[in-house]
Amino acid sequence: MFSPHFYIESFQNTKKLVADQIFKDPALNKAAHTYIDSQTQFAKMAVTNTINMAKYSADSVSKVLFPQKEQASKAPYKVEKEAN
Repeated sequence: MFSPHFYIESFQNTKKLVADQIFKDPALNKAAHTYIDSQTQFAKMAVTNTINMAKYSADSVSKVLFPQKEQASKAPYKVEKEAN
């Protein structure tokens, strides 16, 4: 319900309302709305990528710190014996 996309949309819609009050010329108003729409797409992409990277990082760390039973027998690294 209240995802980051919700807050991005709310903020960007507020910016559009302000642009409507400032830019009375239709061409300038359209340019402002196009610019705000581009900002919205970029912000959503950046947030989505950040969330995906955080999920991937958390999953990777949890697999190493808390291995499952079938993974417990296999170490995530290889230990070489020292040659004497």
